[in-house]
This record gives sequence, C-alpha cells and structure tokens, in this order.
Amino acid sequence: MNLGNDERLVDMTVSDLRALLLDAVRDVMEQQPTGKTGELLTTEELAKLIKVSPDTARKWRRQGCPHVAVGERKFRWRLEEVLRWREELHHG
Repeated sequence: MNLGNDERLVDMTVSDLRALLLDAVRDVMEQQPTGKTGELLTTEELAKLIKVSPDTARKWRRQGCPHVAVGERKFRWRLEEVLRWREELHHG
C-alpha cells in the first residue's frame, strides 16, 4: 500500500479523526440540494437560493412574508411559500 502525505494510517489522534470526519460530513452536506418542498430554510439559505440579501428576507418577514418562528428571534422559511408570496405581490 502506497500512502501519500495526506493518507496517514497510523499516528492519528482522536481529535484528528474527528476533524477529518467533520470535514467529510460538511462536504457531503454542502453538495446536497436545498429548497426541497416543505423544507425549512434559514434566512441565509433562503437568501442564497433566491439571490437576495438576508436583510431583504428580514424586511419581507416584517412586510408579512410567510415564515415559521422556531425560537425567540429565530425564523425559518418554506421556499414555495416565499415564492408564492412574492408572485402575489407582483401580480396583486
């Protein structure tokens, strides 16, 4: 077996292994599509998906855009509800 510099088989601490696993999980999660029907999105996820700033999404919330309160100052969004709300605003 030919191991390169990044492929240590021995001499790895638990912390090293934990960091390696967390990086791998993060990579997989970032590749997963977001915005599935019914999925609750954070303000940042919503903003990235529909290409607006998080501040714009917050402004929409104050203007009545549908959202879900999940804590005292924490909100989540359903993409299809936000898109429907925006469409209704434009076509009133």
